[in-house]
Amino acid sequence: MAVLAALAVSACAQTQLPQPEVTMRKPEAPVGGVPVDDGGTGLVGPAGGALLGMAIGSGGGTEWAVAAGVAAGYMVGGSEGPKLTGMAARAREEAIAKMMTVPLREPVTWFTAQDKASGKITPTREFTDERGRTCREFVEWRTIRAMNGHTSGTACL
Repeated sequence: MAVLAALAVSACAQTQLPQPEVTMRKPEAPVGGVPVDDGGTGLVGPAGGALLGMAIGSGGGTEWAVAAGVAAGYMVGGSEGPKLTGMAARAREEAIAKMMTVPLREPVTWFTAQDKASGKITPTREFTDERGRTCREFVEWRTIRAMNGHTSGTACL
């Protein structure tokens, strides 16, 4: 029995992918020039867009201006979301390692039921850095306990 357990552990160790070095991008500053940390709620950008839409719109066009402002706010003003810990952090690390092996623009997803967390990491560009390492830029969307976030970064092996 001990031999079977040892073989199972060694088989798992051999299939583990190398962990890349990851550099996350800081969120871009909104129009005001000061980055906003919304604690992962993802509401600051859309709320700001809605307020801008209300200020710009008039009459019957107000609803359309608010809707357009909310949509633009989602694209511009989100956050990376809440910090990952425990099983969710490990699942994300495994997904980043796998992301280094899939074709560009093919998303890698991860999920943990215990943390009610999931994410999608998509490689967007591959290049060789100044140290000769293979690197990939990626975008990431994640949800942790109904709080959403998105971010981007670079991973190098």
